[in-house]
Parts: sequence; structure tokens; C-alpha cells
Amino acid sequence: MSILFLGIDAGGTACRARLIDESGALFGEGAAGPASARLGVEAVFDAIMSAAREAWRAADLGPFAFGRVRAAAGIAGFRREGVAEDFALRPHPFESLTLTDDGTIACLGAHGGADGGVVIAGTGSIAYALRGGETLRFGGYGFPASDEGSGARLGLSAMEAAFQALDGRLQPTPLTEALLDRSGARAPAMTHWCDGATPTDYAALAPLVTLHAERGDKVAQLLMESAGDALAALAATLEAAGCPRIALIGGLSTAIQPYLPQALARRLAEPMGDALDGALALAGLPLAGASA
Repeated sequence: MSILFLGIDAGGTACRARLIDESGALFGEGAAGPASARLGVEAVFDAIMSAAREAWRAADLGPFAFGRVRAAAGIAGFRREGVAEDFALRPHPFESLTLTDDGTIACLGAHGGADGGVVIAGTGSIAYALRGGETLRFGGYGFPASDEGSGARLGLSAMEAAFQALDGRLQPTPLTEALLDRSGARAPAMTHWCDGATPTDYAALAPLVTLHAERGDKVAQLLMESAGDALAALAATLEAAGCPRIALIGGLSTAIQPYLPQALARRLAEPMGDALDGALALAGLPLAGASA
């Protein structure tokens, strides 16, 4: 039986998997729920295996035979202290499994294996680069103290605006009214939600912000501009460190483009591939853009 390659992007909002054969032909893709390392080893592996099984079923390959699969996963939060060691102890069903952080697979995919950097704007955010065998990393230390410009921080800022509107300290807008409607404009209900909200929960509010920003909501637009400035600062840090090529990627990247400083927007490179392409390369599948 031929070897298959499985690339996995285990992020804070979702876990995605892509199954490829040796020729590079797409076999199947799958998805599962959040898979950040902060959720714990077992939760991440459950999401990885759920996405892998869905990809296998999409490929219509019959009974699971993961022993013929060379897999690699980029896991959000993988560089946290003790995380790599914990994951190394977890058995898996694959022929091989290479684990790294989500920034590495994003860089590999965005630049075809060549040197370059990415600013990832998803549930969290980070500036990450590969340069001459060296890894550069700025930010991405976790919500709420880091991850500036991310979906989670955007959602948090939106909730702050909703509380201010509820108090009369901020002129209500369609965005704040939509957020207040979710809890019947009751401060105790809003506080209760915030007490239990995860980064994923806050990031789930980001589409509401982007939607109202597109419709001209002034508060939403200010929040988007603030996020754009934060992501621009991350990109500027990579540039100052000598990163030759920078791409903006992640679930928030398209929506945030109009709110980036124009000078930065013109300098950003178009990604050559996505994080799953990078994970597949790490699993052993050659990248089309990689040098021989």
C-alpha cells in the first residue's frame, strides 16, 4: 500500500486536516473543534483524530489504516512550557507523527519552504519567521495579555464597548445593540458570560464586529482599525529583524486588510500556500516551491 501524508493545523478555533497521496493529489479534508494546547493533550488528540477520520472518510478509503500515514501537526500553544514533553508521551496510530507549533507550518506553507515570515491573525495572533535556519517569534503568548489584533482580543474589545454603551458612557451603535441583545441588555447576564468565556468564545464575536464595520458602524470600524494597527506593529517587528518576505494569514486576515496601514498592505506578500501545506511538508511531502 502506498504511503499517505496527513497535514494538521490544530488551532484555537478549529482543527483542520488534509490527506494527500505521494503524487500530491488531494484525497480528503476534515475538520474538528478547537485544538489549542491550552485545552490539554487529550482534548487536542481527540480533535486531531476526529479531523483525521473525517479526512479519511472524505477520501473514501474504507476502514481506517492510519499505520500507512505520515502525519505532522502544528499546534497552537505548542511552545508553552512542558507542552512538547507532554505530547511526546502520548501514543498515536500513525506511521510517524511530527509535532510543532502553528507558526512553523504557517511559514512553511506561506513561503513554499523558503525563508519568510507570517503575521497570523486568527483566534490568537503571532509574528513568526524562518530566516537562515533561525526562528523568529514575536507575540503569541496567549489571551488576554498577548495576542494583540486577534479575533479574541477583537471580541473582548467589543464586549468592553457593549458594557460602556449599557452604562451610557458610549453612544450606542448597531454593534453594541447587537451584543446587548444577546443577553437582554442585562449586566449580570453579560458578566456571567464573560466569567466563563474562552478565547474561542470571544473570537466568535469577531465576525459580528467585521460585519458591522462593513456596514459603517463607527465603533466597529475603530475596533478594526485598532486591530489593524496591532497587526501592523507585529509585521514591523519582523521587518526590523530582517525578515525578507511577510504574509498576513489566518481567519481574520481578509477582513482586516482594509484597516491596515496602506504602506504595510502594499508590502505584504501573497501566501504561496496555507498552514496545511506546511504541515504536509513537515510530514515529508515535498513543497512545490521548495528548493532541491
